[in-house]
Amino acid sequence: MRTSVRRPDVGTIEEVLKLAARAPSFDVVPPWRWREGNECLELVTTRTDQAALLACGAVLHHVRVALSAMGWDCHVLRSAGADGQVASVHPRWELDPFSCEVASAAAISLRRADPRPFLADEVPDSALTWLLHAAHAESCDMELVARRNGALVRMIGQDWVRLGEAVSSVLLASTVWGLASQALLHEGEVFVRVGWQSPNAEPLPQSAR
Repeated sequence: MRTSVRRPDVGTIEEVLKLAARAPSFDVVPPWRWREGNECLELVTTRTDQAALLACGAVLHHVRVALSAMGWDCHVLRSAGADGQVASVHPRWELDPFSCEVASAAAISLRRADPRPFLADEVPDSALTWLLHAAHAESCDMELVARRNGALVRMIGQDWVRLGEAVSSVLLASTVWGLASQALLHEGEVFVRVGWQSPNAEPLPQSAR
């Protein structure tokens, strides 16, 4: 029986936030910042537009994945505050090693937004099902829009922050599968392009973050 609660130390939190800073920002300056709360991390933003809330959701998911990869479970409270708080993350008990999201965390450093054309090779149904599960895990849905030179899927959700978490989940799942990907916000809808990139394509540079 557990009698005490352990929490990650300062060094672990710094590494988590450094990794999470790789989250997609949807072509805007990263609108988030983190502050220390009462035994938690508080996600704060000064913006409430769609792109900013999507980006906040994406970095929130990245933090959850990074904590999991380092062996920590966390409880997340998602609530908009008057001071710009979007959510709070409360790391708790260490996870069973087999529950840790190591592959997804590794994908954070590998993933790049790829605007280039994809190969004509079809994305298999098994990959799309994998991505659908990733969206469902974040309480959102995904539907196939087009299937030519890769696949274009539409992300569906009721809340922009949760939708951002789902986009992050789908992007990382795509990277784990070996697919190139790009998230797009267009006329109030969120899409993700996925497909195979040429093995001879030049590696995309890492962003400055």
